[in-house]
Amino acid sequence: MKKRISFTIIFLMLLGVSVFSQTRKEKKIAGYTVDNYEVECLGTGSEGTQLMKVWGYGKKPEDAVIHAKLNAVHAVIFKGIFVGEPGCMKKPLVTDPGVEEKNQDYFDAFFKPNGEYLSYVAVSGEGVRESIKVDKKTYKVAIFVSVQHGSLRKKLENDGIVKKLGAGF
Repeated sequence: MKKRISFTIIFLMLLGVSVFSQTRKEKKIAGYTVDNYEVECLGTGSEGTQLMKVWGYGKKPEDAVIHAKLNAVHAVIFKGIFVGEPGCMKKPLVTDPGVEEKNQDYFDAFFKPNGEYLSYVAVSGEGVRESIKVDKKTYKVAIFVSVQHGSLRKKLENDGIVKKLGAGF
């Protein structure tokens, strides 16, 4: 009985070490972030908006739509959108490498479920355009969204995340 308790304690300790030993960078490399997505710019609109087709993944189509909205805002801020129509704002808002890691707490709060990022993205048109069941537990959904590029930039400028336009002159 004593051996069994000792074995259980050792097993739980090893399990705990392996689960919590990954750093944020290791988790990012392993694919635990939103960096793996597809975004296509369909055009620009009035007042600094950008229309995009974006894909998201989820256990249910509704979860995939939420994920797609997050992907759209994340792409505008960090990745840029290089596929799509001419005239689209292709460069990301954050061009300084390391800003995401340096401001991790800010972006964790910004992108939390029902977070502030939802203020800058809206589903355009009829909602879900394409839905694919990838496997038994995963859906891949494409939606058209409009991202308020200009307002998002102002927010990041006011919060000190990106430099204001014209600040370097």
